[in-house]
Amino acid sequence: MQIWLNQRETPFVGENLNELIDQLGAGAKRGIAIAVNDEVVPKEEWPRFQLAEGDQVLIIEPTQGG
Repeated sequence: MQIWLNQRETPFVGENLNELIDQLGAGAKRGIAIAVNDEVVPKEEWPRFQLAEGDQVLIIEPTQGG
């Protein structure tokens, strides 16, 4: 299926957010947040949150600045 990941069309083979994170190699990253179609998905829901064709997924990582 095709999803939009951080505003880029991306092929995705899988079903849920955990599989997407594993596919991206970001499984070990701490402190990320994920929004799907402009709704933040709590981390405890990632294993059962099903993605669909055309979903808009935004992965947010903390940054430092000053």
